[in-house]
Amino acid sequence: MNNLTLIGQKLFRNGICMVNGLIIQTPARFTVLAAFILFAVACGPQQQDVERLEQENEELRTRIEQNAENVETYFSDLNEIENNLRLIKERESIITGRTSDGVELGQNQQDRINEDIKLIGDLMEKNRVLIANLNSRLRNADTRIAGFESTIERLNKTIEEKEIEISLLRDQLANMNFQVDMLTAKVDTLEQEAREKSRLLQQQTIELNTAYYAIGSRKELTDNRVISREGGFLGIGRTERMKADFNHDFFTRIDITRDFEITIIGDRPQIISTHPDGSYQMKTEDGERWLEITNPEAFWSASRYLVIQIR
Repeated sequence: MNNLTLIGQKLFRNGICMVNGLIIQTPARFTVLAAFILFAVACGPQQQDVERLEQENEELRTRIEQNAENVETYFSDLNEIENNLRLIKERESIITGRTSDGVELGQNQQDRINEDIKLIGDLMEKNRVLIANLNSRLRNADTRIAGFESTIERLNKTIEEKEIEISLLRDQLANMNFQVDMLTAKVDTLEQEAREKSRLLQQQTIELNTAYYAIGSRKELTDNRVISREGGFLGIGRTERMKADFNHDFFTRIDITRDFEITIIGDRPQIISTHPDGSYQMKTEDGERWLEITNPEAFWSASRYLVIQIR
C-alpha cells in the first residue's frame, strides 16, 4: 500500500477530504462513499493480478498433465518396440535351429518357417510404424525428455541391424532353395528404407534443437499478432501476453544447442513469454544489450518461443 493511500485512509477516517491540495470537512455519508471509491481504485489492479495468476497457474497445470500423458505414451510405445524385437529374435533362433543341420526340410517344416517369417515381417512393420509415430510426436512436442532422443536413435539402429540379420537369413534360406516370397519382398526395400530413416533422423534432430524468438516494441508485437494486452482496471495493471494463434512468420529461428546469446536492440527489454528464473541473464556492456541463456534445457522447457518487448 503506497503513502498516498495511507494518507487517504487517515483523512477519510476523520471525515476530511483533500481536493487540489485543499482540506475540506465532509459529511459522514460522503466520507463512506469516498472511502469505497478509494478502496476500489486501490484494490482493483491487485484483483486482476490474482485472476491472471490463477489463469496462468491453470494453464501450467494443464500443460504438465499433457506432458505426463505424452511421456506415458512414449514409454508404452518403446516397451512394445522392445517386446517386438525380443519376439523377432526368438523366431530367428527357431528358424536357425530348424535349418542348421543341412537336412532337407519337409513341407510341414517349411510351412512353420513361413509362418515364423510372416510373424517376423509383421513385427518389423509394427516397429516401423511405432518409430515413425514416435518421431512425429517428438517433432511436435513442446518439451524435451532427457535421454529420449538417444533411445529413439538406439532403437532405429537396432531395427536396421535386425533387418540386416533378416537379409542374411533370407540368403541362407535361398542357398537351401527355400523360397520365402514375403521375406524377399521385405528385404528388397531395406537399403532405401535405411536411407530414408537416416534422413528423417537427421531432420528430427534439427527440429528438436530448434527454437524461435521475436523482439519488438509493444506496437510491433501487437501489429504482428504476437502479443495481446489483457487485464487491468481503469487502464491500470494491464499486461501483455502471447497470443494463442500468434504469427510464426515474425519469429527468427535458432539452434538451442549453439545459440546461447541473443542481441537486443532497444531499451528496457522485457520477456513476455514464459521461461524459468535463473536460466538466463540480461547483460549490458558498452551500450550493447543481450540475453544470455545460462541453462538452455531449463530455459526452453516451458516454451520454444521467446518474445522480448522493448521500449
